[in-house]
Amino acid sequence: MTGEFVVGASGNVSLPLIGEVPASGKSTADLSALIGQKLQETIGLSNRPDASVEVSTYRPFFILGMVTTPGQYPYKPGLTVLQAVSTAGGVLRVTDFGLLGFQRDSLVNRGDLRTLAVERLGLIAREARLDAELQSSPTITFPPELTSQASSPQVQQLMREEQLLFDARHQAVSSQEAAIGQTKTLLGAEVQSLKEKTVSLQRQLDLAKQELDNVNGLVQKGLAIASRQLQLDQNVSAFESNRLDVELQMLRAQQDMSKADRDLADVRNKARNDTLNEISEVRGKLAANVEKTTTTQGLIYNSEVQAPQAVAAQIGSASSKILYTIVRNVGGKPETISATEADTVLPGDVVKVERAGNTSDSVTVVPQGSLSASASGGTPSPSQ
Repeated sequence: MTGEFVVGASGNVSLPLIGEVPASGKSTADLSALIGQKLQETIGLSNRPDASVEVSTYRPFFILGMVTTPGQYPYKPGLTVLQAVSTAGGVLRVTDFGLLGFQRDSLVNRGDLRTLAVERLGLIAREARLDAELQSSPTITFPPELTSQASSPQVQQLMREEQLLFDARHQAVSSQEAAIGQTKTLLGAEVQSLKEKTVSLQRQLDLAKQELDNVNGLVQKGLAIASRQLQLDQNVSAFESNRLDVELQMLRAQQDMSKADRDLADVRNKARNDTLNEISEVRGKLAANVEKTTTTQGLIYNSEVQAPQAVAAQIGSASSKILYTIVRNVGGKPETISATEADTVLPGDVVKVERAGNTSDSVTVVPQGSLSASASGGTPSPSQ
């Protein structure tokens, strides 16, 4: 029967041959005697056999409050409150809260806040430029948020860069429009020239047909030779062919003019679509910038106000007395017991370490311009 056996949540231990034996509330000697008695009764022995019981693993104890590393720790027999505090790293000191860390976090967050402010000004200047492009304005009208800081070299540079970019993009679109306009002008002149040429060819064709009709009448009367008729007929055909070629060239020139109109519309539509996409992106970044700024301001307030206040509230005066409290399960119910450093801790106990005058379980800090923030903690239930 030698082995390790676990005392269950019911307080019983299950053993071979004799089944479950109640162990809760008994010493090792009492449990040894009970096991021997159960063996004698179950097996039917004349003499009660000897049984030896030792505790191999105790329930852990818990420690919380003003200690360096609160949490769960293994229990050892004879453990005192002072030993339990030492196991958790000792009583918490002011430096353990990382006040230097708060200062470092504050510096980092303030740097992030300045970066976000510069990013916001750049996005606002960019948005003003894009609005001017959408409205086809000749120049950019910057908002008061920028113009009020026009004396700042950084803001001056932002506005100057956006104005230069605005002028460059406006010039690029204007150059494309001018090039297409010149092409349309040339094509219009070509169409006009072809129209005049068509009129001239039509006049020559009419004259050639008239002369051909006259020659045909003379040939029928025998007053002209047939070769003369053939030559005039060829001239009429040539004039008609030339007229058709000119009309075809005029149609092609008109098609090119229509294509130039489409190219001009495409240039303007592309510039407008690019501007709309860009301004949508800028406004999304502005919204994200606002959220990041709000979050960073909250982090700064936390590292400069809330966290130090919470430290002060939890630590209190360095000279104040340390108070020890043990929460112990007695008869299935938690019982709070005031303790000293020399008092014994039992398996499953919860040790609370606090300073005198600082026994509140909650700290509430209300930052300016934001919702109230609170941190609260209840008493943990003792582990079974």
